[in-house]
Amino acid sequence: MKWLKRLFILVVIAALAGAFWVVFAVWTGIYSVYTYPPSETHPDGTTLIVEREQGEPMFNSPEYKPPPPPPAEKKTGMGFTTMKRKPLPMTARTVLELPYIEWAYKKSLEP
Repeated sequence: MKWLKRLFILVVIAALAGAFWVVFAVWTGIYSVYTYPPSETHPDGTTLIVEREQGEPMFNSPEYKPPPPPPAEKKTGMGFTTMKRKPLPMTARTVLELPYIEWAYKKSLEP
């Protein structure tokens, strides 16, 4: 029984470390929270933890309308700008799938 208690403590520590990592990654901008509300495609709704793309907000949903990009400045000479890449599909960026979380969806609609 002593080994069972140690195994339980190890599992609890691993779960806490995993939860800490997800919260830290969302807070620092590594991951983003993407929420699908209940609809025909997602009857129960779903919340995804995804790798954040450049310019993507912390909380996002299909109903979120991003602000228009700023006008491009005309540059002369050489620079160290990076080429824009095509965004990856949501399925390729998904790290964790959770049940529908309504407050995350409401947070994604805030300006």
